[in-house]
Amino acid sequence: MLRVGQVMTRLSVSLYSYHTIGDALILMQEKQVSGLPLLNEQGHLLGMVTKEMIFEKSLASFNPVHKAADYLTTRFLPLKEEALLEEVWDLPFDIYPVLNNLDEITGVVTKYSLGRAYFQQIELRRQELEAVFDSAHNGIIAINKQGIITSLNPAAERPARATKEEAVGRYLTDVIIPSGLLDVVRSGIPDFGTKFQVGRRQYISNRTPIVRDGEVVGAVGVFQDVSEIEKVLQELRTVKQLNEELRTTIASSYDGIIICDRQSEILRCNPAVGRILEVSWEDLVGKAFKELVDNGVFRKNIIHLVKKQGGLVSILERSAAEHSLVITGNPVFDDEGEIVKVVINIRDMSELVYLREALEESKQLSEKYQAEIAQMKNHEETSSNVRACSVIMKNVLDLAARVSKVDTPVVLVGEPGAGKEEIAKMIHFQSKRKQGPFYKLNCGSLPYQLLETEMFGQGIALGSGIKGKIGLLELANHGSLYLEDIEKIPLNLQGRLLRVLQDKVLQTSDGNEAVADLRIVAGTHRPLIELVEKGLFREDLYFSLNVVPINVPPLRERKEDLIPLITYYLERNKKRHDLEKAIAPEGIQQLLNYSWPGNVREMANVLERLVVTAQGKTISGKEVKTVLYEKEKNLRAVTVSDVVPLKEAIDDLEQQLVTLAMELHGTTVKAAEALGVNQSTVVRKLQKIKDPKGSHDAKIVQKK
Repeated sequence: MLRVGQVMTRLSVSLYSYHTIGDALILMQEKQVSGLPLLNEQGHLLGMVTKEMIFEKSLASFNPVHKAADYLTTRFLPLKEEALLEEVWDLPFDIYPVLNNLDEITGVVTKYSLGRAYFQQIELRRQELEAVFDSAHNGIIAINKQGIITSLNPAAERPARATKEEAVGRYLTDVIIPSGLLDVVRSGIPDFGTKFQVGRRQYISNRTPIVRDGEVVGAVGVFQDVSEIEKVLQELRTVKQLNEELRTTIASSYDGIIICDRQSEILRCNPAVGRILEVSWEDLVGKAFKELVDNGVFRKNIIHLVKKQGGLVSILERSAAEHSLVITGNPVFDDEGEIVKVVINIRDMSELVYLREALEESKQLSEKYQAEIAQMKNHEETSSNVRACSVIMKNVLDLAARVSKVDTPVVLVGEPGAGKEEIAKMIHFQSKRKQGPFYKLNCGSLPYQLLETEMFGQGIALGSGIKGKIGLLELANHGSLYLEDIEKIPLNLQGRLLRVLQDKVLQTSDGNEAVADLRIVAGTHRPLIELVEKGLFREDLYFSLNVVPINVPPLRERKEDLIPLITYYLERNKKRHDLEKAIAPEGIQQLLNYSWPGNVREMANVLERLVVTAQGKTISGKEVKTVLYEKEKNLRAVTVSDVVPLKEAIDDLEQQLVTLAMELHGTTVKAAEALGVNQSTVVRKLQKIKDPKGSHDAKIVQKK
């Protein structure tokens, strides 16, 4: 929302009683204003001297040596800098003095400037709303009280079977059926959740009246295509029913069943285990299978035998309860051929006569259990984004874990997206400060003044009695503060940070001092010593921060971590988007061969995009290659063999930048932040990219 202070003309001078009208005209010409405030000797505002008043006094008797006070008008209204435009733009006077919060004259503003800025603001808001309306995924249609269509967005064109140009201005029932919107207009009662069908597609609609000044003037309908949702819901019901059957089967089995993970921890068992082994079966979940061997419940560790043999193993043994048991261990493998789970079946030998039938039944059950385990694996949640199988990354995590036990500053050095922030969080939550707050500040994303305020806060305003803004250094006290891109802190702010580190004293927002009890973890993609040598980073701050440097290797230097990371992000996005996807072997190979210049952050974005956009349940190698190398394919220079209009070259480059920003950041908010523009600009550019012909036609219509 625009305020008067953003539109006014700032003044460094005002008129006083000793000024002549000639002085006033000269100052108005210099400042390019049509009036100036006149103050008394105490600095109080007496009125305004305007060109209009000078003309009213008649130029015939005009003398430049006359006092400016002779042309003073008290027909004025002072405005505050913080006043909103919509509150003041239509006030009666042509020019207004502007005051700050201390009632000091800071400038003047004309009614014309207020009106123009206000209408520009309204026009921008209209464009934003129009872009939102046209970009909405759900169909939207509006009619007036006579039943004439007034608005129709692109998403509504398919069910309406008419374009916006064909539909707007026509009677509703001439374009789309059913006509429930007409009933809403007549009754004024909204209608929610109504289903209707157009062809083979099913839609659900919410219809509400448009009320203006207490009168129904139209109605708007919002409808969504639920054909695919209905299909997915049916599949979900089938899966839930299958899961319930599997749980019931396991719980009802007369045989004892134990399911263990690759670390031999018991994930699930059934009541029959407690009956056969004479133990509390509920207490077994979460324990290591080895404990049952150590406590004498079993004499042999069948999980070790299964891993050694790499396949199904059956053994005979006598348990501590003197039961002769047949124990069968069946491994479950992942896509890489590694054992991820072991299903153990326990049968009492007293039923030996049924052993042959039981083995056949066990084989059938095994197939169901494998499906159950696969389902469990697909929904398994992990607690951290840090995945490390490589020696180099394990060393990094080991060093980070050891550093977390002490309270020294840490500098994380690594390429963007390599996982520095995750390691910073790990250091905090494994330290004695884990109960305290953890804050992050990107030092490279803010201008100088805002960065200073965010980091150090803003002290109490003199005489105002209002508490200042709390900085992150104060908020993170008794906790940790992660300073991302610390190399981008200006040198004078580096000095202030150094004093906090050395003196252990903070200036709080209430004007007092407090002990600085926080840990600084810094992140940089360039070694700080290089910046010190170039004079871009203070040497004393470098030595204060660089107590424990940790180099976070890029993803291309730790290829062993690719498979765990690919598996983690694939499973996480399958669960997040409720999609069943797998990657073909050639697709896996494409991911392994890729250099990953954006590191872990790029991998997360790529895997989410593949899960969301892949056409089938199996993500093909071609789809993986398209996503990985599309950015390089689309990066093209603006080259010409002759003179090219400058606007065409600029439009081409803008399209490339907007497309690249959306691929890297995913949302229009983050893309706008990266490009340094408003979100509405990104939305408008995207609409132009998606429908260049429509944008061109719209411009032609506007010109006409």
